[in-house]
Amino acid sequence: METIINYYNKYDEEPRLMRTKANTLEFETTKYLLKDYIKESDTILETGAGTGRYSFYYANEGNCVTATDLVPRHIEIMKNKALEKKMNNLTIGLANATNLEEYADESFDVVLCLGPMYHLTAMEDRENCIKENLRVLKPGGILAVAYINKHYILSNLLFEDKKFLNNSFIDKVLTKGYLSENDGFNFWTDSCYFTPREIEEFLVKFSINKLENAATDGLGRLLPEKVNNLTDQEFEIYKNYHFKSCREESLVGYSNHALYIGRKSL
Repeated sequence: METIINYYNKYDEEPRLMRTKANTLEFETTKYLLKDYIKESDTILETGAGTGRYSFYYANEGNCVTATDLVPRHIEIMKNKALEKKMNNLTIGLANATNLEEYADESFDVVLCLGPMYHLTAMEDRENCIKENLRVLKPGGILAVAYINKHYILSNLLFEDKKFLNNSFIDKVLTKGYLSENDGFNFWTDSCYFTPREIEEFLVKFSINKLENAATDGLGRLLPEKVNNLTDQEFEIYKNYHFKSCREESLVGYSNHALYIGRKSL
């Protein structure tokens, strides 16, 4: 976990979801997919909240939200923003998504796990993350798990830098599904990748029933120049098309980010 904390201590996470039109697709689509499952009365826990883009959004919508993250710098940023906005329905705490011992069993209506699965390279950590997120979720509650697609990573990197046009790199992403900072091929920090089928096969082992598995940024991140060059009016038309197509199974695997939404068994 130390490598992840060190990375985010240097990286500016705050503007990531708003940096360009292509970046906003992930945020807007995640909200779109969740709107039918989250009520204003629901209590929400976000694990791996980063600097709180989603947590602040739902707190502004009237939900009682608890935002947690592994990185102390992110916690400081969120606390400063909450103080500035004078928010009294947002609680912020340092926590590792694989161990939520500070939170009681079945205490939240919704758990948003929108970052941890990007970085949990060990199977034991991935399993503990889902177990803990489900433990604190009420029966019948909603769990949303964001993940990064293997084939987006490969399609993007193979053409971006020829050092990645390497059979060993391709095989590691496809078979192992993770990269470490010190493995010679890393372009980020410790990171983990799935196909849509793999995330479903992983999550079916737990007490959760699938509701959605959809692309959150779709082809927008593979074609960022085209998306970012759209006028605001053109972008709204494209975004509405993306909303209509984001559940299409044949497209999900080429999205950078995707979202699995499930309901905890009663």
